[in-house]
Amino acid sequence: MTVDLWPESPDDPSRSATVPSGRRQNADLLTVTVHANYSGAVVVAVRGEVDLYTGPLLRDVVFSLLRPDGPPLVIDLADVDFLGAAGLSVLVVAREAAMAAGVRVSLVAHHHPVLLPLMVMGLDRVFDIYPALAGALPAQEGGPDA
Repeated sequence: MTVDLWPESPDDPSRSATVPSGRRQNADLLTVTVHANYSGAVVVAVRGEVDLYTGPLLRDVVFSLLRPDGPPLVIDLADVDFLGAAGLSVLVVAREAAMAAGVRVSLVAHHHPVLLPLMVMGLDRVFDIYPALAGALPAQEGGPDA
């Protein structure tokens, strides 16, 4: 079964994901919400499981946000229940693409199912990881933290 993730561009094959029979659709397993923050950062809030089946959705969303010298990107994994090897790969590739574009990437993670895989793979030394969204957001210029 093919699930069209972006109905506005059904002809673009990179905008769809294949879900094997007997599995729930990606929307049931993973929700990715993007919003701009007052600090100028773009926040990608992720909820659910990031694995081989759902990773392409997160990858596509993150890559669609990367622009040369664009705003900082915060990937909020606070509501992620499972982070598999494919999810780790998506984060690493996204970080590499962001670095090439001159975009700062940070993660929000505070619980075991996300922190453990990041630590086992040594990614806690590669990514800036914050326990709460507020810490990951850049200070506003001219604001009280500037």
